[in-house]
Amino acid sequence: MATIDFQERSIEKVVEHYVDSRTDDPRPISTTYALRAIRTVLPRCGLSDRQLSDMVAAFAIRKGRNVAFDL
Repeated sequence: MATIDFQERSIEKVVEHYVDSRTDDPRPISTTYALRAIRTVLPRCGLSDRQLSDMVAAFAIRKGRNVAFDL
């Protein structure tokens, strides 16, 4: 019987991937869109919207991106 190797995604990795995937878009990273996308991938994320949007902003700023706090 075949087994599926499932690797749990960490919140940090998902947030970083989201920010990195927006490098071709010159617009600021939207916290509303980021939360929607991240919660789709991690529906049982234990962080509040504020905590998650702060994490998105921190990753975006480290990457030299602007952030739209439009939550």
